[in-house]
Amino acid sequence: MLKCVFSASLLGFALITNAQIKGEMAGPKIEFDEVRHNFGNIQEDIHFATHRFKFKNTGTRDLFINTVQTSCGCTTPDWTRDTVHPGEAGYVDAKYETTGRIGEFNKTITVYSNAANAPFVHLDISGNVQKEAMPTDFVQPDYGKISFSSQTVAFPQLYDNQVDSIEVRITNSSTFTTNFNPLSNLPAHCQIKGFPQSLEPNESAKIKIIVNGRLIKGYGYGAFEIPISSDHPVMPYTGMYVTYTLKQFFPKMNAKALAKAPKLVVDKKSHDFGPLESGDIVKSEFKFTNAGKSDLKIHEIFPNCACVKVEYSNNIIKPGETLSVKITYDSGIKKGKSTTSLWVVCNDPTEPERYLYVTANMPVIEKKSNCATCPK
Repeated sequence: MLKCVFSASLLGFALITNAQIKGEMAGPKIEFDEVRHNFGNIQEDIHFATHRFKFKNTGTRDLFINTVQTSCGCTTPDWTRDTVHPGEAGYVDAKYETTGRIGEFNKTITVYSNAANAPFVHLDISGNVQKEAMPTDFVQPDYGKISFSSQTVAFPQLYDNQVDSIEVRITNSSTFTTNFNPLSNLPAHCQIKGFPQSLEPNESAKIKIIVNGRLIKGYGYGAFEIPISSDHPVMPYTGMYVTYTLKQFFPKMNAKALAKAPKLVVDKKSHDFGPLESGDIVKSEFKFTNAGKSDLKIHEIFPNCACVKVEYSNNIIKPGETLSVKITYDSGIKKGKSTTSLWVVCNDPTEPERYLYVTANMPVIEKKSNCATCPK
C-alpha cells in the first residue's frame, strides 16, 4: 500500500513539473538569424557602415523590444518599434561611424525585450577601417603658401608711455589670387595698418603692426596672436605672433627729484618657512614701507608658482606708511628644498622691479629597491 501511494505521488509531481515547464516556455521568444557580423576591411570615406540583424518571434505571445544600447557612441542603433506578433519578423540595425576611426574595431549592441527565452541579447560587430590609399602616381599639387618676412614680431622693450610699430611683409607665393578675411579678435592695444584684402600670385604687401604700451595691463613679458584667414586651399588659417616686454618709463631725475620720489623698503628679501611636511599650508608676511616723499604705487606682486597666494589691502602706500603683504604657502606634494620668487613692480624709480623669495624644506622619501643588482 505504501508503495502505491509513493508511486502516485511521483506521478503527480511529474505532471505538475511538466505543466510548469510548458508554462515557462509559453510567451514571446526572440530568435536572431545571427548574433555576430564582421564588416571586414572597409574604407574610412564611406562615413558609416550599417548591418541589419534580423530576428523572428517564435513564441506564442506578442514580442516587443524595450530598448537597445551600444558599447560606444560611435555605434548608433535602430530597431523595430512596433509589436512583433507570433511568427512575425523584426530587425535591429547597427550603424558604425568610420570617420576618424582608422584600425580594427569590436563593438557590442545589447537588445532588451520581453522575450521569455532571452530578455537580453548581445550582438557583436567587428571590422577594420582603412584609409583610402593614394594612387602610386599621385602628385600633390604645389599650391604655394602665405609667408611672412617674420613669423614672430618681437618688441624687446616697450614702455608704458610708448606706442611702437614694426613693419612686416606678407607674400602670396601661390599661383592664384588669395582673398583675405578682415582681421578680428585683436587685443585693444594692437592695430594693423596696410593689411591687404587680396594678393595676386607672387604679390606681397607691407603691413605695420602697432602696439600701444599705454593700453597694456600688466608689466613684463606678454604675447598674442594675429589670426589670419583666407580662401587659400592649403593654408586657410595662418597668423603671426607678437611678443613684448613692458617696462615703466621714468624721466631723467636729478638728486632733488629723486628725494621727492617714492621709495620702497621691504623688511626682508626672503622668508624661510623651514622644515615642512608635504601638504602643509603655512602663512607669513612681508612689510612694505614707503620711505619716500610721494605716494608709492604697487603695480604687481606676481608669484612664479601657484603654491603661493598673495594678499594685501591696497596698492597705494602713503609716505611713512607700511603695508602688510600676506603670503600663504601650500607645500602640496613638493619634496626637498623649494624656492619660489615674488616679482614686485612699483613706481620706485630707483628700483621699479625686484624679487622676493619664499623657501621651504620638505622631506625627501627615498624609494627602497628590492633589486639586488640595481644601483643604490
